[in-house]
Amino acid sequence: MKNILFFLFISPVVFSDLSTNDCEQVELFFVTPQDGFISASKKFKVEFGSKNINVSPAGVIIEESTDCSVSGHHHLIINNAYDVEKYENQPIPFDNNILHFGGGQKEAELTLPPGKYSLQLVIGDYEHKPINQIGSNKNYKPIVSKQINIEIAP
Repeated sequence: MKNILFFLFISPVVFSDLSTNDCEQVELFFVTPQDGFISASKKFKVEFGSKNINVSPAGVIIEESTDCSVSGHHHLIINNAYDVEKYENQPIPFDNNILHFGGGQKEAELTLPPGKYSLQLVIGDYEHKPINQIGSNKNYKPIVSKQINIEIAP
């Protein structure tokens, strides 16, 4: 009986260690602009940064070469125009404030009228569906950047 209790007590710890992921974190971020950026010009450059993400065009299925990376393309959400976490397993829609970079672009030149804006990146698969974080098979946790705030001065 002691052996059975010991096994039941210790086995969740042992089995939880078997499921840990040795992959480095997948990251999505802005190279430029930085949070708090203020521009006197309506035009500015945006550079997308990523770690362990193979940037690939929309419509192209990429077979993953490793369990530690994902493939997809960038989407830029302006002013919270779309809540990717709310719409699980649905393609990111096209809209004025939801920009798709389905060609695999890693940068873009934007033109925005004067005002304050929030920007966030989302990585989507070949069907524009948000990609889930590695190791979060049961919980929906799409790969998104931290939201940044910028201002285009009048």
